[in-house]
Amino acid sequence: MSYERGVVVKGPDLLANNSFRPYLCLSDDTHPFSDEEALYVAITTTRRAVAIPLAEDDFVSGGLPRDSYVNPWTVVSIRHADIAEEEGRLTEATTQKNR
Repeated sequence: MSYERGVVVKGPDLLANNSFRPYLCLSDDTHPFSDEEALYVAITTTRRAVAIPLAEDDFVSGGLPRDSYVNPWTVVSIRHADIAEEEGRLTEATTQKNR
């Protein structure tokens, strides 16, 4: 299964010692190997001055259980097979902020 741009997923925590972390998918089907992996930016509960806060109205569907912030400078490549599940989908306007 592949994930589309704007989807928030639960994936392996590549940045800390947690079992999973939410990420925002920024890739689309023009990304090389888009059938196998995608580029994601980390979502955290740590507020930082330049992080993008996520509010309920930023989600078209789903959501996250705690106040969360997107770190657009923390980019990782994750294989689709390593994603546990979809948490929700952000509006296009919110996804664009993360470019």
